[in-house]
Amino acid sequence: MIIVDAMQLVIPQIVKNAIDTLSSASFDKKTLILQCALIIFLGLFMAVFRYGWRNLLMISARDVEKGIRDDLFKHVLSLDMAYLDKVKTGDIMAHATSDINHIRMAFGFGLIVLVDTILLGGATLAIMVWTHPKLTAIAMIPMPFLIFATRTLGKKMHAFHKTAQESFSQLTELVRESFFGIRIIKVFNFEGIISNKVENASTDYFKKNLKRAFVTALIKPLLIFFLNLSTLVVIFYGGFLVMKQVITPGELVAFFQYLGILAWPVIALGWMTNLFQRGMASLQRINTLLDSMPEVSSPENPNILPKVAGNIIFEDVSFGYDKDKAILSNINLKISQGNSIGISGPPGSGKSSLIQLIPRLYNVSGGKISIDGIDVNTLDLNSLRQNIALMPQEAFLFSGTIKENILMGKNVDKEKLDQIIRVCCLKDTIEKMPEGLDTIVGERGINLSGGQKQRIALARTLMSKKPIIILDDPISQMDTNTASKIISQLNRMNFNSTFIIISHRISALASCDTIFILKSGRINHFGTHEKLIQTDRFYRKSYQVQQFEEGYEV
Repeated sequence: MIIVDAMQLVIPQIVKNAIDTLSSASFDKKTLILQCALIIFLGLFMAVFRYGWRNLLMISARDVEKGIRDDLFKHVLSLDMAYLDKVKTGDIMAHATSDINHIRMAFGFGLIVLVDTILLGGATLAIMVWTHPKLTAIAMIPMPFLIFATRTLGKKMHAFHKTAQESFSQLTELVRESFFGIRIIKVFNFEGIISNKVENASTDYFKKNLKRAFVTALIKPLLIFFLNLSTLVVIFYGGFLVMKQVITPGELVAFFQYLGILAWPVIALGWMTNLFQRGMASLQRINTLLDSMPEVSSPENPNILPKVAGNIIFEDVSFGYDKDKAILSNINLKISQGNSIGISGPPGSGKSSLIQLIPRLYNVSGGKISIDGIDVNTLDLNSLRQNIALMPQEAFLFSGTIKENILMGKNVDKEKLDQIIRVCCLKDTIEKMPEGLDTIVGERGINLSGGQKQRIALARTLMSKKPIIILDDPISQMDTNTASKIISQLNRMNFNSTFIIISHRISALASCDTIFILKSGRINHFGTHEKLIQTDRFYRKSYQVQQFEEGYEV
């Protein structure tokens, strides 16, 4: 870039010599041809070198973009569920797309243009001063007005860009949510309502973007206007100097060319201001996300779990998603190694919240949870979660094949895979698929029924042979017959693990060593299946209703 700028400054001097030669009537054809050839040579050389620095710039700018995107994604993965519950997915998506693109432009093109502006602009100005200081000073009269206008518009551009990006985040989230819930939209004929919402959000983004566009559109005309004022001054005063023979005609033409070269740094100043204002606004938004720290994290000097037995103790544990509202209160329970534990209770009693505290997806508000006598808050998170297999209530599948969703990158022998497939009653389902295990399930498992997704998610959980296995309502979307087969298979399969299962179906809990009944965030009753039928009204009524439904279904 420096070489290109230097060559660009040489060309006006060649033109100056040629014009002065012509104006002095000492015309030399050979000299003129050589000067023209030199200009062509320098032009070609500049083109090659300009391609070189622009190519290197593209690579470095994309490298910056990649680095920020990788860091952003890793940071989002490190954030806890408490933070992610509060942040819209569309906002994060806007950070990862539009904001990063603006930063790439600012710190790629923007920085290189800044350097180019300083080098080329500074050198050009120095040559102009060397040619005629007074003429240069008069030509620069409009520049303070230009700098003032650029700074004022730049501040407005920063504010407008920030509000436009926030509006873009809302629009992205609304579109993402609409596509995700497309089935509900169609079933309930919500197309008109959703279309209006998206249209309103799009209009809001359009209006805020339009304000930014108005400011952006104003910068270049102002630059050209002030540049033309400088040209007018140079023509008037420079012509007067030529007539007085203070400067030569060639020097005046060269001065015009330098003024034209100076036009690029001046115009680039406005473009660069635009890029930097967008980039800094986007960087501020991304830094807000990068500066957010997870509440759930490994301590400074964490304990590493040794070989885990699977003894879990809750000591006076309380928890709430909001500090002012407790979901769980005074939970005390002991789960011994290798035991199977069932958890049931009315909807909203805190069952899922309870089991999410074991792998520290959330921090307890009070009390303590320990595994093999070690407080989970003192453990390294990776060490803790490597020993726990948890199947969440929502059976989430990635948009890959059935096999990829079950194995998740693990290498296992065919015998073990076949065993897990049999336990989860997937054998017949897979055989009916067009590509078997290699069948693509579609985005979020869109090509599968709820029960099929749940069985694949269960297979993925059981494939991870962990000392602690937690299943949150694993058979809720399956028919009674399939659910009974799976529960029977699970009971016969020796996992050598502490087994925790949440379910509303009593048949899934009946064989557990101990069953805990939660009500309003507290343990209401606990005991074996037979004991709870005698002592707990909710459990007994649920069992009777389900027995009747299963008998009716048969």
